[in-house]
Amino acid sequence: MAMALKLLSAVTAVNSPPSGATAGLSLKGNTPGGPPGRKWSHSPSGVLLVRSTAGSGTMTVTIRVWAYSALTTAWHPLGSSTTEADRGKLNSQSAIDEDGADVLVHAEPITGLGAFVRIYAEITAIGGTATAVDVWLAESDGY
Repeated sequence: MAMALKLLSAVTAVNSPPSGATAGLSLKGNTPGGPPGRKWSHSPSGVLLVRSTAGSGTMTVTIRVWAYSALTTAWHPLGSSTTEADRGKLNSQSAIDEDGADVLVHAEPITGLGAFVRIYAEITAIGGTATAVDVWLAESDGY
């Protein structure tokens, strides 16, 4: 059975970057966080899945992904960019926009998770009317 972690559930507003060693969800051990019977178990890669759960108007969301290193005892944005503010942002550092009327969906591979012990999704911007999004980390070999 494939593994999955629900990083955000029906979030409707920006949240802060991670703080402290216990923010986000654990990538080590059999971490609960998904549907019943599904846990994350040390997979070094996955796919980040974004889906709107509510909203209307012209919906957009910008998401930045962070991982915590026990080696450096610091949070690191996952992804490259020439500017610090854009490092770790999904969708090539651009807002994820609608795929259809009032529908946001996005999938993006992520690697290097084996070097980290925790993962965190930060909403840096969200637009539209009552836009709400879920963010999942799913194991790469299918769900």
